[in-house]
Amino acid sequence: MQKNNKATWLGVFLLILIEQTIKIIINSNFLDKSYPILTPMLYFEPVFNRHYSWFNSMLALGVSKSVHIVFVAALLIIILFFYKYIIETYGHIKLVNIMFAFVFAGAVCSLIDKVFWDGSLDYILVRGFFTFDLKDVYINIFNGLLILSLFLPGKEIKELSEQDLLKGFKQYMLGIF
Repeated sequence: MQKNNKATWLGVFLLILIEQTIKIIINSNFLDKSYPILTPMLYFEPVFNRHYSWFNSMLALGVSKSVHIVFVAALLIIILFFYKYIIETYGHIKLVNIMFAFVFAGAVCSLIDKVFWDGSLDYILVRGFFTFDLKDVYINIFNGLLILSLFLPGKEIKELSEQDLLKGFKQYMLGIF
């Protein structure tokens, strides 16, 4: 079990390192550059999103940076405890470990963006829609794996019923606090 845990945390660390290294390189060398990737839809076009979240940006909510930081920090804690609950209750499930690595790394990168970058340095433009970064890809990989897990034949994932998970997690959290 320890091997699975170390591999998962190494994956989290590497995903964060890759995402932040790309942003440092872009910020230092390519912030004012624009390149087509797959014309006419996909472009490299760096921009800082100072609205702190997609919802805040798209809906012009005006939610402050500090509220976003608190929200993401709380979400990180919940994700961490939920993952800990799953591995303590059901053991290490490879797909769950992979999903956790992507969603946790994405959330950590989001927190880093808000705290250290004062917003998100997004750099892949889908013309006419939105601009995103690697952390958004991580979170969408998690979403895709979550949906895919519903259709996979794996017995372990099928055993994780939504009601049992939520009920058990609630009891787990009450036992901690």
